[in-house]
Amino acid sequence: MSKSDNDSSEVEDNEIQFEQVDEEVFEMEDETLVFEQSSEEKNQEEEANKIPKIKEKSVFVSQREIISIIFSKKTLYHVLVLFILLTFFGIISYTKSDIASSLILILGYGGSLGYFVTAALNRFEEVKNLSRSQSFTSLILPLSLSLVFSSFIWATLNNETYGDNMERFLTWGYILIFILWQFAQAWWMRVPFKEIALRQMSKSPENEITKKGIILNILSPLIWMGFGSLCFYFVSTKISNFQDNFDSLFIFFWILLMSLMGSITFYFLKNMHKEFLYDSKVASFSGYFALGYWGFLSYHAGIFLYSMYNEPSFLYDLVFMIITIMLVIYSLSANVLRGEARRAHLSPTNHYIGKATGLMSRHNVIFYSLSFTIAYGASNFFLATADTSLIGGIKGVSRIAHMIVLISGILVLLIVNYNLLTGRGLISEGFVESIRSPKHN
Repeated sequence: MSKSDNDSSEVEDNEIQFEQVDEEVFEMEDETLVFEQSSEEKNQEEEANKIPKIKEKSVFVSQREIISIIFSKKTLYHVLVLFILLTFFGIISYTKSDIASSLILILGYGGSLGYFVTAALNRFEEVKNLSRSQSFTSLILPLSLSLVFSSFIWATLNNETYGDNMERFLTWGYILIFILWQFAQAWWMRVPFKEIALRQMSKSPENEITKKGIILNILSPLIWMGFGSLCFYFVSTKISNFQDNFDSLFIFFWILLMSLMGSITFYFLKNMHKEFLYDSKVASFSGYFALGYWGFLSYHAGIFLYSMYNEPSFLYDLVFMIITIMLVIYSLSANVLRGEARRAHLSPTNHYIGKATGLMSRHNVIFYSLSFTIAYGASNFFLATADTSLIGGIKGVSRIAHMIVLISGILVLLIVNYNLLTGRGLISEGFVESIRSPKHN
């Protein structure tokens, strides 16, 4: 096995272990998070640790409070910069001009790099205090860095010697960002549906036999198939070009696509769960997660099929792009806070796993999120504006992107269920072995 294979395996194992750590804590606490304690409370806790009985931490942050943290005065101005920049990209993209393409290249990369460097510099106390102040001065550092990077990119693009090569390189970069994002959004989209499924699981009784998991996993793609048909019918009444395409053949391919995806997913899911799918708690989690996540998959399946007959709908992708951006900011923030909460919860026990040593922390995660989302938003508007023919234009890029989301989404659905089973100690075999049938061949 090559070194790269080993590295990728380690990354996957670490991701799965991160999902599994102290899963029960969040079920019992109704998905609440331990928040940073004051110095006085920490001193009191240290004194309490000296006695046999360890006191439970009493300061928590709910998911509603996570959103209030993200959009607090310390971060609100940065989020406003994101939406102002993307709105500007959206307006100039309608011109379909070379100037618009150049501006999106320059400002998109410049803004993304500016916020990325700001996030990296937040390890220094002075930078953290400046970039997270509750006034417009918090924008000084990221906007200054963005301007520096944008100026450098502008100068490079206008160089007579290597300007054209640089433009091609940056164009390919946007295409790569756009495609890689499809993998990422399938993973990030699991967060809200997983939280709902965990709540439903916590309400389910212990050690009862039920077919709820099987029924919901089978019905979920069928329910969203029917809802998608209604959406297609509504679109056909509003868009004359699509009305001619919305015929019996289109409906047949829609049913075939959703049925094929549903059958493949349920086959592997059934092999993985085996008899555990009848357990009340496992069935509740698996069923409700499928019910929500299939809505995400059906959206991309519908847009993919629509683009096979018509030009990709930039309006539909724009709406979903905004939803995805908001979800990414929330998901990254929630994961970082949960990582710190797990460590805080385990700190007085023998299971303490140490302080977080990764790049992201509660202080800089918003800046990393903005960096990623600026790059993604810019790539969307650039591909809609430039109409590049490198891989078949915007139509080819859109089709490839939605195909990637569908394949990645099925894999994510299986991984989330796998993490639940291993986290509860129900299975110990590897992911690939868990979905094989027959076993041990």
